[in-house]
Amino acid sequence: MQDKKQWFETWFDQQYYELLYQHRDEDEAAAFLDALIAFLQPIPGSTMLDAACGKGRHASYLAVKGFEVTGIDLSFKNIKEAKKEESELLSFFQHDMSRVFRVNYFDFIFNFYTSFGYFKEEKQDLACIKSFASGLKKGGKLVIDFFNINYILQHLVEEENIKIEDYDFNISKSYEDGFIIKKIEVSSALKKETFYESVRAINIEQFENYFSSCGLKHIYTFGDYKLNAFDPNTSERLILVAEK
Repeated sequence: MQDKKQWFETWFDQQYYELLYQHRDEDEAAAFLDALIAFLQPIPGSTMLDAACGKGRHASYLAVKGFEVTGIDLSFKNIKEAKKEESELLSFFQHDMSRVFRVNYFDFIFNFYTSFGYFKEEKQDLACIKSFASGLKKGGKLVIDFFNINYILQHLVEEENIKIEDYDFNISKSYEDGFIIKKIEVSSALKKETFYESVRAINIEQFENYFSSCGLKHIYTFGDYKLNAFDPNTSERLILVAEK
């Protein structure tokens, strides 16, 4: 079995990952960012960090709005692709978000689309929150977009099969030892490979403990990308805003 502790170091660079998640809704993402901007009301030129930025689509969108945006990601492949979009207001760096990037620099730090809780040891997740807190200016805000674990467990699809181009994806999901585990078996005429996603099942109370231990105050919670109120049972997302 692939080492789950480091699953993210290999999976995000796979062509299979891009195929499997190519359906992500760009219009929904843009609407979410617009809603966040309207809520947060950043002034022009505000400094922003997109932590675990992937190929930079959200960071690029924010830079077009006139903000000074930096994207960081562990994946060399993602950052290489993102750097093609660099501009005066937009820059990208390969960096581990559990390590401090810049100190007292950012007005806003964003962590989008469940890009958190990947580590086997909880102290490493906490290290990410500490690094975010260090990076924020006094009064700066952190936004974490995570899944609502209660909703996930109620709607867990244990197994599904998807065919994309010449590949068959057999996907099984389970809840094991405090983690949501997704096993992804990819088959083609030539070979069969297996990958994993493993995300810690973190609830709102645990996030609040992370925040308070790192000098952050939890100030708002939303339950979806339209920024509707959070309901612990029916909301699909857990979107938290904390302030330094």
